[in-house]
Amino acid sequence: SSASHIIYYLFNNMRTFATAAAAGSVLLTTTSSAFTAQPRQQQTSSTALSMGLKTKVISKVIENPVTAAAAGAALVGTAAVKVVLDRPSRTYNEDSVAKEYDAWTQDGILEYYWGEHIHLGYYNEEEMKNGYKKKDFIQAKYDFIDEMMKFGGIDAETDKGAKVLDVGCGFGGTSRYLADKLGPKADVTGITLSPNQVKRGTELAEERGLSN
Repeated sequence: SSASHIIYYLFNNMRTFATAAAAGSVLLTTTSSAFTAQPRQQQTSSTALSMGLKTKVISKVIENPVTAAAAGAALVGTAAVKVVLDRPSRTYNEDSVAKEYDAWTQDGILEYYWGEHIHLGYYNEEEMKNGYKKKDFIQAKYDFIDEMMKFGGIDAETDKGAKVLDVGCGFGGTSRYLADKLGPKADVTGITLSPNQVKRGTELAEERGLSN
């Protein structure tokens, strides 16, 4: 999770943070010294060389040296933290995504809570007006597939011999729904990176007698 990644970085990059803090401290000390070393009148007279916005900015810095130094230190610290947190949290290879999907499928958590379709649902204007939370979100997923069939020009009555390719099928919820709705003459193929998803999807298809 994002939180665990941040904690990991904090523990494994203390030297970077310490350097940033030291830099901020030096900036604070140096800036404060620069603004307090000269009399106020001499500092003010130097701003006469600038005009407009530049003059106002310099005047504000002179009036509030500690605030300016703190802002500089905060900027340095923020930049250092950003550099650390922008580093990739883990190394990826060609099997990384498949392994994650394998783990999720084996755990069964997504299937238990989300049903067979790990995607968004469909809610018409009336359902949205009445409050989308009142609609069963698993049914909304089936409605989503129906709407996608309409969008793709697929009709359950006239396309009973259709060949369908479900790319990124997960463990086959949409593939099984289409295979059932289009009938035994249809040919539905699902593709996923995860061997465990293939296994689970095949098991569910066999349980429901969907050989197509």
